[in-house]
Amino acid sequence: MKKYLMILSAMLICGMICCGCTGKTSDTGTLSVDAIYPFSEDYGATFANGLKLAAIEINEQGGILNRNIEVNYVNDGDNTNTAVEVATMVAGNDDFPIVIGHRSTDDVLKVASIYQRNNKILFSPIIATSKINLSGNEGAYLCAPSENSMANEMVQSLVVQGISKVVFVHSPGNTYGKDYMQSFEEYATAAGIEIVDAVSYLPNLDYFRYYVKKWDSLGAQAIVSACVGDDITTLFDDLDKTGNTRPIYLSYDIEIQPVTIPQNMKKLIQVTSYFDNNAQAGPQADFIKAYKSAFGTDPDLPAAQAYFALHLAADVANKAQSLDVEEIKKVLADNSFDTLYGTVSFDKRLVSSIPVFQKTYVGNQLVKNNKPTVGGQSSE
Repeated sequence: MKKYLMILSAMLICGMICCGCTGKTSDTGTLSVDAIYPFSEDYGATFANGLKLAAIEINEQGGILNRNIEVNYVNDGDNTNTAVEVATMVAGNDDFPIVIGHRSTDDVLKVASIYQRNNKILFSPIIATSKINLSGNEGAYLCAPSENSMANEMVQSLVVQGISKVVFVHSPGNTYGKDYMQSFEEYATAAGIEIVDAVSYLPNLDYFRYYVKKWDSLGAQAIVSACVGDDITTLFDDLDKTGNTRPIYLSYDIEIQPVTIPQNMKKLIQVTSYFDNNAQAGPQADFIKAYKSAFGTDPDLPAAQAYFALHLAADVANKAQSLDVEEIKKVLADNSFDTLYGTVSFDKRLVSSIPVFQKTYVGNQLVKNNKPTVGGQSSE
């Protein structure tokens, strides 16, 4: 009897030790994935839909490490101070180590160190500055084309269209606008394009009229905008009121949130983007079809950004076969991934190989322009 009890005790002790060693990897419960975004804003709804669709598909495909996932939606109200507060809160969660989200470049640069200190990874689905590679930002991975690739594509389009003099307009105090301008200037100089004026935009019509007259005297052929948020709508109102006829080149901020643009301005617009919302074949077409089936409407760029980031996070963790951050980072450094945008990989935490291209308005919808020499003219 004593021998039996000794054997039983040994088995129980071994079992306890084994349970202690396995920790999270033996957990078969639902895995919570944190997502931070301005969910209270109108454009936050489609970002949430992209996450919902991705979560459904991931669970149908076996989840992450054979565990179903659920998304924890955290609203930052499109406010940098709030973004820091919720990032600090979320960074303390000990469930899934990859956080999805944050809306702006400024927010990402503020919170990257928070995730790094708490052994978390941020997948940020934005255009961001290459400053993300600086010391202290190691917790952040950029899941969208960098300002360099976007600026290069825009400059090449201007070259093809024979434009040699432009003005640059950006929102004041915006990190992305400043960095985009710097990248654009470097590529433009190499291509022989002159920036004859650079303006930190202020919504004052009388002041704006002064700029327009100045641009006329300088021979500006086109306007390049890195305005964000409400400045986009106000800028186009001012351009309309001053009778602008110059083509206008923008990065995809115009696709992030709904903006009101005068009809006669739409034919002048060309947008550098990377989501083909009119794709007829391939992964993007499959996503569009699935999204329309789930939500009864076409997806926009925020929906695609969210869908891409969550699927990528699941793929990375499954390839790592671990929730350990260092193992995940090794997988990110050494592998490529099949995604919504085709096969992508990371170079120093910047995603590479996402194709960028031009869009123009057809009616009220921005669609991929397969004839870049058309410039800012609608193909309608």
